[in-house]
Amino acid sequence: MNASTVRFLLFSVIGLCPLISVSAFGQSPARPEPPGWFAGDAHVHRGIGCGRANEKEMLTPQQLLDMMQVNDLAVISVLADAGNGEIKYADQDLAMIDGKDNPASTPEHIIHWDAEWHYDPEGVTFEKKMIGGHLILLGLKQGGQPFAQYTYPIFDWAKKQGGIAGFAHMQYLPFAFYGPPDGIPTSLDCCAPLEYPVETALGSAAFLMEDVHGSDTALEAYYRILNTGFRPGLVASTDYSCNYNEPLGTLLTYVRIPDGHLTYDQWIDGLAKGRTVVSRNAHTEFLDLKVNDASGPGDEIHLSSYQPVRVRIEWRSVHNDQGRIELVQNGSVVASKLAETGPGAPAVFETTLTFRRSGWLAARRMDWQSGHRSHTGAVYVIVNDAPIRASASDARFFVSWIDNLLKQSSPGGEWSNFFSHGRDAAQERYRKAREIFLQREMEARQQGN
Repeated sequence: MNASTVRFLLFSVIGLCPLISVSAFGQSPARPEPPGWFAGDAHVHRGIGCGRANEKEMLTPQQLLDMMQVNDLAVISVLADAGNGEIKYADQDLAMIDGKDNPASTPEHIIHWDAEWHYDPEGVTFEKKMIGGHLILLGLKQGGQPFAQYTYPIFDWAKKQGGIAGFAHMQYLPFAFYGPPDGIPTSLDCCAPLEYPVETALGSAAFLMEDVHGSDTALEAYYRILNTGFRPGLVASTDYSCNYNEPLGTLLTYVRIPDGHLTYDQWIDGLAKGRTVVSRNAHTEFLDLKVNDASGPGDEIHLSSYQPVRVRIEWRSVHNDQGRIELVQNGSVVASKLAETGPGAPAVFETTLTFRRSGWLAARRMDWQSGHRSHTGAVYVIVNDAPIRASASDARFFVSWIDNLLKQSSPGGEWSNFFSHGRDAAQERYRKAREIFLQREMEARQQGN
């Protein structure tokens, strides 16, 4: 029986995790990330539902603190159900949102209450439903359960509290490797973030999150939106207990805090600014990307002309492992290396490449069967002060995406019944975002992209 199976059985049988030593699961207490980086899980539920559906009690703050030890997490966001009530006892969680760290927190382990908002269109019996997707709301000052038939009013509700918000469940999107209609959702499920291009383009969405087990589909969506010049943060989290009760931090996000001082506000600010590295291998590996010796995820480099840039990728792991390090430029793999790594023996990959026009770089570590295991946020390379317009076809993809939203949400469309009063306001935002993508398609063609 492997360590993952042991963890699953423990969580399934007892429904919580008492203080467990990291070594009990065969994980080294050493951390793969360098100083100034902090590992966290921004999508955690403690209520009754999903993998804890048969439990009788909500998890306490102390139990959550103990559960953080398995993956030595610095931060967890405990999300109240601000939506359709899928997680029971939401009223108790909503009352915990006060903009402060929970008293059970320690200087090294922050527990903070925030919220997830959704009204699923399929798979639930609740009366209120909508199609926009699940929103993760972070940095709130108080709880609530506002309802809207599209996502923008909820983004605005979070912003007015000084918070940020982004879309969860990017892994629910269909594959986006090909042109329309492939990759454009034409049917509904519980969670697909149907409005993510709209609110990213209009400046409301701060990040895009893969969760549960993640998938490379989430990355394809991230690449496409970067290629049109937008810069959402890249985040990975568990959605515990809806991740089959796997431990907190099975998927996690490392955030770089420039001054090295951990606070919740600084941690979520790093999410929004893209200073992130995500791991689907828990707290066991890290990718350190440096461009021109100093710039990392979320940073911007300015070049005065057609110039080469130096890239260094270091893959660190607390276990002996092997895989492929890949360098991604504007959504395409431009260099790679088969590598082995282990404790005290990082794998290093260095190369040089040239930017003729503005674009972006990221690094990922791939395995043989399940795609990316870790991935960095993007480093932005600006040439001659020109904006990033790396792909006219990706901008056109989002025009087609929004055309489908407009068609399906209009009277007679298959999704029209989800709009009893919010249709005009929602479609106004769809059209505004569509115009932005049309403009960026034209600009990309002018740049020769």
